[in-house]
Formats: sequence, C-alpha cells, structure tokens
Amino acid sequence: MPPLPGDSPMAVPLKILCIIDGLGPGGAQRQLVTLACGLHARGHQIELFLYHPDETFFRPQIDACGLAVHTSDRTAIHQVGILRSLSRLTRRGGFDIVLSYLDRPNVYAELASVLVRGGRLVVSERSSYLREGSGASPVVRRWLHRLADHVVANSETQAKWLRRKRWLADKVSCIYNGLDLAAFETASLVPAQATDVRLLAIGRIGVEKNLVNLIKALGLLHDGDQVVPEIGWVGRQHPHPAGLAYRAEVDALLRARPEIAARWHWLGERSDVPHLLGAYHALIHPSLFEGLPNVVCEAMAAGKPVLVSDVCDHPALVADGQRGFLFDPTDPARIAAAITRLTASSPDEWRTLSRNARVFAEERLGIERMVDAYEALFADLVA
Repeated sequence: MPPLPGDSPMAVPLKILCIIDGLGPGGAQRQLVTLACGLHARGHQIELFLYHPDETFFRPQIDACGLAVHTSDRTAIHQVGILRSLSRLTRRGGFDIVLSYLDRPNVYAELASVLVRGGRLVVSERSSYLREGSGASPVVRRWLHRLADHVVANSETQAKWLRRKRWLADKVSCIYNGLDLAAFETASLVPAQATDVRLLAIGRIGVEKNLVNLIKALGLLHDGDQVVPEIGWVGRQHPHPAGLAYRAEVDALLRARPEIAARWHWLGERSDVPHLLGAYHALIHPSLFEGLPNVVCEAMAAGKPVLVSDVCDHPALVADGQRGFLFDPTDPARIAAAITRLTASSPDEWRTLSRNARVFAEERLGIERMVDAYEALFADLVA
C-alpha cells in the first residue's frame, strides 16, 4: 500500500490491534488490510490478530508494511484457544484501540473485552441484515454490541438499521470502504459496437451472488434476438454443501443453454483485478444483498459503468443513469433490460457514465477519506 499524503491529524500516534479471521481473498479482509497499512503510513502502531493463519492471500501486503501478526493458541478447543490468546494479547498489549471486522471476530473481541479491557473497542459489520435468518444468533450478536464502545457499518443502509436498536442508537456510524485510486487505470473503454460488449462479474460462487438469474436474463436476451454480452466471472467456489449445490444448478443451466455457455467464462480467483477491469467494458453485479461491495467501488475507480442490483447502498453508489443502471435482482427480465440500456448507449453516453463513475470514486472512495474517518472516530473515543 502506498503511503498517504500529509501527516496524521492526531497529535499522538495510537497503538491499534486489528482483529479478523484470516487474510484470505475476501472483501472485509481486503478492507482491513488497506486500513491497517493506511494507519501505519500515518505513524500509528498497528498489530493484527488472526485465528486462521493459513489464509494468506493478503499476507504480502501486511509483511510489506512490517506489521506484527499474532495468531491463536491451537492447543486448546479452537474457540477457547482464540479467546484465551486474544485476552492475553489485549492484557499485555497496551492498545489504545481494538478494532474487529466481521461477525465472528466481533463476538470474540466483545467476549474478550469482558475478561480484559484492552483499549476502546470498535466492531465493524461488513454485510447486510438482509442475509440473516430469524434465529437467535443475530439477536445475540447485536446484544453483544453493548460491550463495544462503537459499531461501524460500511453502508448507510446497515447503519440506519442498527440505529433502530435502542442500545446502539448513539454509537453507530457508517464509514465507506477505501481504495488506492492510483492503482486503477481510468481510460474509458468504449465498445466499437454493441455485440463487442464484455461484462466482468466478481464474487464467490454462491446463491447470494445470484448467478442463476443472470444466466436466465442472458437467455431472455438471446431468445429476443438482442445483444448477449460476454461475461467473465471472477471468484472462488463456496466450499460448503449449499455452495456446491448452487454451482451444480448454475452448471446445469449453462449446459441447457450452450449459446449462453459459449459467452460465459470462469476466470477463477484473481489478484490482478485493477488490471483485469481494464480489459472489460463494464461491471455487472447482480447480488441479492450487500454491505458495500468492493467490486462496485473498484469498477468505478477504474472508470467503468456499473450494472447493479437495486438493493442496500447500490442506488447511492450508482445513481441510475448517472454511473450505470439498476435492476431488480429477482427478475431476470429487469436484469436483461438493464443490460440492454447499457449496450444501446451511444459512445458519448458511455464516456459520460465512465467519467461520472471515476469522479464519484475520487470524491467518496479514496483511502485518505476512509483513514480520516477512522482516525476521527478513534480520536473521539480516546479523548
């Protein structure tokens, strides 16, 4: 990660512990690594605690910043070892701030704070309440937020929902994801003709990413003699049985529609997303729910129009017709109509969408803005 311009506005550097499950190729992991390196560049002392140290996708960035990484005790029952290791670390660490990302790390951080108070505790929710069932687990997780000093959501939709909980109303804020904007090429790639359009999709292969309805939408376009763009899908296979069953459903749909399968390309996990975006005309993101998706932010940073589901914070990110087009993710016909709106755009309209996307990213999605927001929050908490 590049150092940030300017000095930290905080008078005294802080010692901060960042907690997450591992450093695998996920959106939350990417954002925590970005934030940790950004805070380090401003002079703060940053350390990490992980309990899946074998997940190392983002480990090179952490090592390049020279950040200390702690892992959990593997000699006890796993959950016990995590709590014991985290409690020991916070007891002796002298941290001003403890920051955790994701549901389970938040639970460990909050329970550890009962055993040892190791600095002001900030927990961060990185998804949407829409993905949760009606069981006891979500209720317990939110009740445990009583133990945190502050709760950060990465979308306004989630923050507003959390504030409805009376025990959280006065300690919730939204901080958008941050990107290294310099890493993204911004030359507008305008297709020579509608039939040339290539759309990139990024996300793990699971039901929430809504591949089935996207394939059905492409089938509707084909059957209506309309333009069917090429699709490149980047992402790992969800390893759980439900994820594998969903992949089987996707594969069966593609086998049944060979004309769509011929335009669908599995690209697997990739570490070169900024470069890859440059080879595609636009992003399509049909997910059923989101926190704040990194892939949408990255596409706009690359000056790409975005086709995205009309859920959560997506309308604020994209603004239908300004930086891309919205659609109902449950309706293949609406997805198909949004694709057609894009493929039918004139070169001037395409360039305007691209320019608007990059301008929004520069104004709202840079690393500096994210790090500024966390620093301001931390300053308030330790004052």
